[in-house]
Amino acid sequence: MSRLRKTAARSAGPSGIAGRLRRRAVLPAELAASVPADGRVLGAVPLADGDSRWAVATARFLTVLGPDGVEVRRGWHEVEHGRWDADSATFTLSWTDDSKPLLLKVPAQIDQGERSVPVDTAPFARALRQGVESALVHTVSGQLPSGRRVTVSVRRDADGRLYTTSNLTAGVAGGAAPGEQEALEELFRRARDGVGLPTG
Repeated sequence: MSRLRKTAARSAGPSGIAGRLRRRAVLPAELAASVPADGRVLGAVPLADGDSRWAVATARFLTVLGPDGVEVRRGWHEVEHGRWDADSATFTLSWTDDSKPLLLKVPAQIDQGERSVPVDTAPFARALRQGVESALVHTVSGQLPSGRRVTVSVRRDADGRLYTTSNLTAGVAGGAAPGEQEALEELFRRARDGVGLPTG
């Protein structure tokens, strides 16, 4: 089941009126022009591991931009889990296809113009959570005969199509023993039936 742990996002600036009046880091215009067309930017944070790298959240996509343009562009439906670690100032995203997790380390402040400005992670964290949750339509959990817990989810992709996936790796799912495979297929049927998709 996809989820983004709802821990408080860090706002690096001071509190009170003085904090609200201070400038915040904003996505540079030259990078904003590289964001793939998907409506307005809902949140953006600079990244600490390279010059001019930003993570940008729009309605359907997470995009990582660098000096040479788009480095990563993935739909929210592809995110299995999202987590914010305030101690390390890092967002960690794991994917439904078992590819390597994406680590987004955010600096406390960056230089913009002639001064340093604080980074507010709250809008990006909120957009990330909403994006992941909106892509997850329905979930069914169960236990295979081996005792392994499995979650099957119905997700909506960036084009609005519904599809099913599980939290098992492709190798594990494909190599399941006959009894295991039947139990897994039953979970997929239940998930599809829950949203009116064909179960045959």
